[in-house]
Amino acid sequence: MNDRQRWTAAIFAFVVGDALAFQMRGSVLPRVADAFDVSEAVLGLVAPAGTTGFLLAVLVVGLLAGHLPIRRTILGGLGVAIVALVSMAGAPIYVLFLGMLLIQGTADGVVRALDRPALSHLYPTQRGRVFNLYAMAWAVGGAMAPLLANVIIAVADWRFVFPVVAAFFVVPLAFLFRAGEPVSQSNERGLTLARLQDVMRDPAVLGMSGALVFSGGIEGSIFTWLPYFASQFVTDAQANLILSGYLFTYIPARAGYSVVVERVPYLPLTLALAIVSAPLVYLAFTVSSVPLFVVAILGLGVTISGFFPTLSAFGVDEHPEYSGPVNAVATSANYVGVSLFPAVIGILAGYLGIGTALSLLSGVFLTVGAVITTTYMVTRDRLTGRSN
Repeated sequence: MNDRQRWTAAIFAFVVGDALAFQMRGSVLPRVADAFDVSEAVLGLVAPAGTTGFLLAVLVVGLLAGHLPIRRTILGGLGVAIVALVSMAGAPIYVLFLGMLLIQGTADGVVRALDRPALSHLYPTQRGRVFNLYAMAWAVGGAMAPLLANVIIAVADWRFVFPVVAAFFVVPLAFLFRAGEPVSQSNERGLTLARLQDVMRDPAVLGMSGALVFSGGIEGSIFTWLPYFASQFVTDAQANLILSGYLFTYIPARAGYSVVVERVPYLPLTLALAIVSAPLVYLAFTVSSVPLFVVAILGLGVTISGFFPTLSAFGVDEHPEYSGPVNAVATSANYVGVSLFPAVIGILAGYLGIGTALSLLSGVFLTVGAVITTTYMVTRDRLTGRSN
């Protein structure tokens, strides 16, 4: 196995573990509440504890990517994440549990800030394909998380969930111990403040960021509210099964996009996905037939899964020498949407009902389409010239 293969295996193994850690939190939340005897309001601190440090690390480390020793920084992040996960299992009080979760999320953010930039330089002519396969690996981990949590809780104490997740991070650690610095160490340029301003003002980066805020908001809203909405018509267990089915559609869909993206340009592809998604999401949350609802939701999983990896690949392709900062902007934009939109849906649901509030996401998809169209029109001459 050569260094390129070791780096690829390490990054894909990490992202599976990252998704497990992310999605596992919701699966053990009732057990956390019982173990620490905390109210729902205090229990709600789990989400910001897990994401605040993550976002900060992605931004700071991503912007500094050209100045950092990538291999040592990732090894450090993996090591800290493993220690934090094991510590969460033994935390005697809730405050310490949250503190370890904050550290674990921050450590994951350090690695996430550098792993896709490394892939970007390892596969400079196949970014769209590799980014979709990377996102597919995340979907595998995300879909596995609730099932793995159920198995562990059925045979052992819920706290064993965290050492099991930590074991997944040992795999990339082992690969990277035997690898050298990636090629990205020499291809990634240090970012000056003046150059950062130029990159951030680029219409391609602005368009990518705007589209990802909205598409991430749709995704976060469905993650958060789909089981709640579905539980009005089916049992809670069936509602969770529908969410798992939705997540599972990401896996074959992203595998397919990894092939399609090498034949269809990024922006026309995501524009087509936005156009198809708008009626699907409206149908899903307004139809009265449960089978039709399930079909629409599964179809929506297929379409929405293509936005983040494809749009972020577009942004990195525009500035490959600054893949770390552009990746940081893309990831942060996506997570801003994931964090904010579910709360807006909750407010609207209080006035309109949850079904009507979620059906309004069809308008958000049209907004995504408008942003992508505008970005394409503004950057068309540049993209056409490059293809020629």
